[in-house]
Amino acid sequence: MQSLFRMSRYFLPVMFFGYVPFANLAVYEEPGGKLAAFDMAALRGSVTHSFDTLYKTAMPHRAPSIGVMGAARYLLIGEGRKGVVVGRNGWLFTTEETRPLPASLSPSVAKIAEVRDLLAARGARLVVVPLPAKVDVQAAEAGTPELSAEMAGFYADLLAKLNAAQIETVDARTPLVELVKTKPAFFATDTHWTLDGAAAVASAVANSGLIPLGTAAMTRTEEPKADFAGDLVSYVTTEGIAPMLGLDREDANPYVVAAPADTSDIFAAAQVDVVLVGTSYSANPHWSFAEALKLDLHQDVLNAAEQGQGPVKPMDTYLASDGFRDAPPKVVIWEIPLRYLTDPKLWDGHKIGEEIASAN
Repeated sequence: MQSLFRMSRYFLPVMFFGYVPFANLAVYEEPGGKLAAFDMAALRGSVTHSFDTLYKTAMPHRAPSIGVMGAARYLLIGEGRKGVVVGRNGWLFTTEETRPLPASLSPSVAKIAEVRDLLAARGARLVVVPLPAKVDVQAAEAGTPELSAEMAGFYADLLAKLNAAQIETVDARTPLVELVKTKPAFFATDTHWTLDGAAAVASAVANSGLIPLGTAAMTRTEEPKADFAGDLVSYVTTEGIAPMLGLDREDANPYVVAAPADTSDIFAAAQVDVVLVGTSYSANPHWSFAEALKLDLHQDVLNAAEQGQGPVKPMDTYLASDGFRDAPPKVVIWEIPLRYLTDPKLWDGHKIGEEIASAN
């Protein structure tokens, strides 16, 4: 019975795969058709490309066709489209973690030091929290020992260079590697960390001694459960077909944290001593990273992170904001995923110094 059940989850993709060419036979019979001759040796090359091009541009059932072709490729050769690396047992990883390492980290460290100095000029301290690669932390699921080891070494190199530049830094890799001994630190089909992963790093930040702890009695309130398709699924197939391939939907139990309201002066502006700047690891409420920081730091945290902007633009935006100009915090936490430091365009358009000058 179990064997039949396992086989049944592939039934619908196979039926779709059979239906698509049948329903669109005319596409193949058009004069001038250029579908490559089929043989297994070429499956990873010209045939895969030809099928993709054909289904994306010529077929009336485009959306389901693309999903079916992706499902077929995943089942037959264990691959997705450009942008994803397929690991073991339904785990997916972003190809951003496979980019060549930069020849030197010195330019990035110098830019981070520039931010530190600009903050210091306003009486604020910078604490950098580099986030390790998923392919490193979840090495067992990645199945790429060389790449996982390379990214682990890259993280260690970054920490060493940040420390040498006297940039205060929290090691996020150690607690995440420890966490995966008992539970995942990242979602299987998403680039981001789980709530457990976010909480482990928040605890490391609080225990680092770099940020004075507050005394507020923070209150945690559970939010509705979040059910979502991982952001890497779209590089394999559609959300509807994905569960049939074992790429199940992810779920999270987010929460919010707040300090007791101060009713002594309802007109007083609240001063927040800690600001969080970063990427979707911090901005997306599904992971509750800012909330975990509030709990462990026993104080409010202003979340100035942004989704889809990388780590640099949100920092530029915050430093040019009225909030920073009028009420600089005591500490700015800067969350920076390691994979962004392999992007040669990371610092393009970076104008922190100019924006600070214009804001003052």
